[in-house]
Amino acid sequence: MLREMGIHLWIPEVAATAAETEVAAAPMAAPAVSLRADATVTPTALRAEGNATPARRAEENAPPARLPGLAPADWLLVAEPLDDADPQQQQLLDNMLRAIGIALVAPDRERRAVLCALAPGPANAATRAGDQAALRTAIATVAPRCIVALGRAGAAALLGDEAPLGGLRGRVHEYVGVPVIVTFSLAFLLRHPAEKAKAWADLCLAVGSLAASAA
Repeated sequence: MLREMGIHLWIPEVAATAAETEVAAAPMAAPAVSLRADATVTPTALRAEGNATPARRAEENAPPARLPGLAPADWLLVAEPLDDADPQQQQLLDNMLRAIGIALVAPDRERRAVLCALAPGPANAATRAGDQAALRTAIATVAPRCIVALGRAGAAALLGDEAPLGGLRGRVHEYVGVPVIVTFSLAFLLRHPAEKAKAWADLCLAVGSLAASAA
């Protein structure tokens, strides 16, 4: 799982030889999921959804048919939109999710994650209002058991706290009764790969908080 995130561990030479032989014999696994445009909840799409008339809603059928990514899932990710010009962001996100056994496209809610993309650009009153509407709609439909905030923008949208991530990481927060874990943004992790070990610790904390809520 650590290898999926690009975290390399030192292994004694004898043990490493056996492990490397096993890995070399196994075929490379295909990526668990590719992020698609319809797998992201955006404030714009949700505002359009909220303004639709009852007749329009009936005509367009159920919400999952219009927003395939907005489906019940145990995990909700809140972050800035992925940069289409930087495919490494999607690859890193896929690897991080795969490392804890979940994906943006999965057959059951226990292994499914939904990405709620915040409004792009500088935060202001209008974008904050749109982000809050997106979060409320996403949580009402997704009913997540754990929320992961990726970066300061995600943390601020959920917690209303502009504090540095160092003061928010490492503990379980709460948003409308759902556990919230704060970690680094994908862009930051790509610029500072040495911090991936801390991001892994955050993901482990998220898995632990979800398990505790189920107990």
